Amino acid sequence: MSGKLGDILVSHGVIDQEKLIAALSDQFAFGGKLGRTLIDLGYVSEEELLRALSEQLGLDTVDLDAAEVKPDALRRLPVDACERYGVFPLRVDDVERVLWVATAEPDRQALQEVAQIAQYTLEPVLASMSSIERAVRRYYFGERTTRTRLGEPLSSIPRDIPLAAPRPRSVPNRSAEAAFPDGAIEADAPAIGTIEPGVGAQDAMKELKTLIIRLESTVNAQSRAFRALVNLLQNKGVVRRGELGQRASRK
Repeated sequence: MSGKLGDILVSHGVIDQEKLIAALSDQFAFGGKLGRTLIDLGYVSEEELLRALSEQLGLDTVDLDAAEVKPDALRRLPVDACERYGVFPLRVDDVERVLWVATAEPDRQALQEVAQIAQYTLEPVLASMSSIERAVRRYYFGERTTRTRLGEPLSSIPRDIPLAAPRPRSVPNRSAEAAFPDGAIEADAPAIGTIEPGVGAQDAMKELKTLIIRLESTVNAQSRAFRALVNLLQNKGVVRRGELGQRASRK
């Protein structure tokens, strides 16, 4: 692991401190992962984010559009779990009980829950969120999917376009850390490696988790719709990027 994600992107010249502060403001106001916020704001592409995450966490990357996925791997995870946690099963070793999963937003707690559901030891690798979503639609629902340019949002979300003559935004001449001194945003990511499943859950707990997964799927769909509306307002110049997050964080 090597530093914070935002710092890595700044050191690579992908974003500057002004964009990082704007993204952190949105993350503080709306929640979620910093990487997803940066993509939604149009500041980074999925390819740039994957390179930074790979450097930060020391994980390999995989191109799901070119990968060959066996049915026995798909049987180890229900589609609800894939959609809830943003993961996709790649291959499985039933003898050693190891399942390789692709993830765009590695999180130890989330991966631990995935391991609990599968009852296999997980070996995570990195893939773009859009490729995971395409793989889920292709392999679980039998849809024919078309690969879009890496870094593009879903087709239902308007593409970020530059605003004509944008109004200047006053940003304090300070680092992202100074803008968020409480450290509540973008804490150092824990090391992500092999994830062991916990003790087998009882049937009642499994049913409860299934209900939670379905509820979170509904909430996530509403969140994507809200983000699409925000992007539309930004593209039309009604609000500036990062402005909603900054206003919400001051309330």
